[in-house]
Amino acid sequence: MPVYMREYNLCVLSYFRHIHSQIYRGQWMTLFSANDASAKVPLPDAWQNPELAGSVDPNTVFVGDKLGNYEPKKPEVPSDQPVASFHAYAEEAPSFSLGEGGLPVAISDEEGLRESKRAEQEYGFNTYVSDMISLNRTIPDIRMDECKHWNYPETLPSVSVVIVFHNEGWTPLLRTVHSVLLRSPPELIKEIVMVDDYSSKEHLKEKLEKYIKRFNGKVRLVRTDDREGLIRARTIGAKHATADVIIFLDAHCEVNTNWLPPLLAPIKHNRRVMTVPVIDGIDANTWEYRSVYGQADRHFRSPTHAGGLFAIDRLWFQELGYYDEGLQIWGGEQYELSFKIWQCGGGILFVPCSHVGHVYRSHMPYTFGKLSGKPIISTNMMRVIRTWMDEYAQYYFIREPQAQNVDPGDLTAQLALKERLHCKSFKWYVFQESDIWLLKPA
Repeated sequence: MPVYMREYNLCVLSYFRHIHSQIYRGQWMTLFSANDASAKVPLPDAWQNPELAGSVDPNTVFVGDKLGNYEPKKPEVPSDQPVASFHAYAEEAPSFSLGEGGLPVAISDEEGLRESKRAEQEYGFNTYVSDMISLNRTIPDIRMDECKHWNYPETLPSVSVVIVFHNEGWTPLLRTVHSVLLRSPPELIKEIVMVDDYSSKEHLKEKLEKYIKRFNGKVRLVRTDDREGLIRARTIGAKHATADVIIFLDAHCEVNTNWLPPLLAPIKHNRRVMTVPVIDGIDANTWEYRSVYGQADRHFRSPTHAGGLFAIDRLWFQELGYYDEGLQIWGGEQYELSFKIWQCGGGILFVPCSHVGHVYRSHMPYTFGKLSGKPIISTNMMRVIRTWMDEYAQYYFIREPQAQNVDPGDLTAQLALKERLHCKSFKWYVFQESDIWLLKPA
């Protein structure tokens, strides 16, 4: 089980942990396949969010044996080449070096093992190995073969990629940036907004400012004046973004082949849909890139998302009030946004033809600053529960009775937002598909 799931064991609903586990094991993929009409009866009209009906863009078309219109026609840029032109095609196949093809890098010498341990303690993953691997390394295309044969709309929304970091390792951070530029259609990436959440490490100061100049304005750096935490730093990044769609990535990711058009096509068709890629695993020690969850080739609805990686229409995110401003640092924001999106007229789609690799840390390598030792996650969860779960909050308190004593703070603004957007009840959220069968009853 990933580290972040263990962190939530004492503070989240069993129901939603079960949903997450089923989704990420791939067991829900066929259940919610948007194009599989034989698996379910038609949705009743009363269920539909006003603008969510027909979530499949008619301009997204399977083309049989032909390659899709956004598929790369040539191999990736060799690892020893710069990403100066921001495109994923080169005249020659990549040369072999450490970590190419997403293969693991094993360290056996005494000094290397010592440095690896030191790096893991400092960052939560092995930056000693990461520093040996090219920022432009190749990774395996592990999508289902059918994913290569879809045409997406020729005109797609522009994108601002927002990456928040705090005292991040040098090469994991930059490999995230390089992979986006390397594997994305250049006309779609308007900007990458890097949000430095009050880092103290020297390599993230002037050195980083000088480095990103090579991208000729495509990459911008925003710095906070104090430690804000992941949630508020993401909102800061969203407010600096200027493109049609915001894609949030963690600071230790590698996007995979043709990851972007599948995420954007549903949003072009319906701006109130949030899209989520399949998250592959990057080993925190060897940097091996591998598939973790089950596979599918068509998107499916999901009641929640994990919180780290997703795409959302910028103005829709703004209408939703971004994240609740009362949420602090990290924890619970994925539920807040999931409930808010569904209950206020939108939806969440997982997109199995979009893959992004992510490094799961072995431990949290930094503290929460002046908030260390305080019940941050419990307070965040209480804000979400008191705002969105209505009378169903009682089921959370059965599991976590001590949570009733946690003060969520002032919820006036959140409750006013809920009323202003005419959001549905939590009962609707829980039971919206209660009269839909996977197979018609005999």
